[in-house]
Amino acid sequence: MQDQPASPQLLVQYCKASDFNAATGECVAPFYGPASSFPPVLDAAEGFAVSVVIIGSWAIGFYIKQARRVANT
Repeated sequence: MQDQPASPQLLVQYCKASDFNAATGECVAPFYGPASSFPPVLDAAEGFAVSVVIIGSWAIGFYIKQARRVANT
């Protein structure tokens, strides 16, 4: 089985505030870094874990609501 090449990383240009010349609107020393992503990239196992936490939290809230409803009757 061949190893798949890693997906190319998107690089964007950044500039430190101390390197920015406000008079000319240019950066003296720009540099490239990885682009941030939101939400972060998740593999299938991480995505499943996050969904379990979300569903579990919803279920706990639902049962608390039902318990309050039963306690009030």
